[in-house]
Amino acid sequence: MNDNIKHKLGRNIKVERIRKYLSQEQFAEMLDMSVSYVSKLEQGLTSPTAIVLFKMSKILDIPMEEFFKNIDVNMNSIS
Repeated sequence: MNDNIKHKLGRNIKVERIRKYLSQEQFAEMLDMSVSYVSKLEQGLTSPTAIVLFKMSKILDIPMEEFFKNIDVNMNSIS
């Protein structure tokens, strides 16, 4: 996944988590993941799996598409 896409995705995850007034620790516990993993997701250092995205959408009570808002994908730049 393109680094810019990962960065924007991570930012969107963080924004939605904060909108629900959840700390990284609380969110990580709800996801059954480490705080380190949530931090790396939000920084765009790693990409979530589809299952993790699904779990996040359920926890945050938002459609999965919300995580991808304002992300424009140029198919020529995907590697």
